[in-house]
Amino acid sequence: MQNKKKENISDLMVSIRNLHKSFGELEVLKGINLDVMHSQVIGIIGPSGSGKSTLLRCINHLEEPTSGEIFVDGILVNDKKLKRKNFQKHLNRVRCHMGMVFQQFNLFPHKTVLQNIIEAPVQALKQNKEKSVQKAESLLEKVGLLDKINNYPLTLSGGQQQRVAIARALAMEPEIMLFDEVTSALDPELVGDVLRVMEDLAKDGMTMLVVTHEMGFAEKVANRVIFMADGVVVEDSPPHEMFTNPKEERTRQFLSDILN
Repeated sequence: MQNKKKENISDLMVSIRNLHKSFGELEVLKGINLDVMHSQVIGIIGPSGSGKSTLLRCINHLEEPTSGEIFVDGILVNDKKLKRKNFQKHLNRVRCHMGMVFQQFNLFPHKTVLQNIIEAPVQALKQNKEKSVQKAESLLEKVGLLDKINNYPLTLSGGQQQRVAIARALAMEPEIMLFDEVTSALDPELVGDVLRVMEDLAKDGMTMLVVTHEMGFAEKVANRVIFMADGVVVEDSPPHEMFTNPKEERTRQFLSDILN
């Protein structure tokens, strides 16, 4: 586990205040408050339907919050004072600092691994193509897939595709990574390779919010583990406390069901 940095306001990477999200009459998030410091790894656990994925999607505005505020590195993500055209530009700038990896790999099937990785840096960041290729090669070496650089996604296993998806997100040089159940669609024997890549990112100091059912990973790698249920944060504590001595009955019930 990483050493916790001394926390002060300048260390804040994400600050969420009274976040609500409803889909019609269904209230999915019910007043979430959360601070994440630079280089922290936050494991987010909880039953299906608790709002975990919606929380991540609100942070990068894939879902528009119903109310509340989300700050990333001091910038208000959901700044409603901006007009639509200016807001989209603002959002594009903010998203350049955030990488997100989903359950499904979402790779372009008609592009090679290399082409998938350099697409966004070249098109969105207007990066020099040669520089982008060099960065892609470095990232593929990091995730153990340099030999697959000219392959198409359909020739790769699920675990390999997910590692390419992580490399693609990292190519934008984000300051924070959001992981949404990235191993849940993988066969069990493929999970380990993906988790090792994520563990290496944590060791390198990447700020990460990780929605996961992999309790061993959360306990080993996270600085804090958040348990969500029914749209609220029920418990927020260091991993050892969460998994050995949870304070809330709802947390104890969940962990008992999962770990047994």
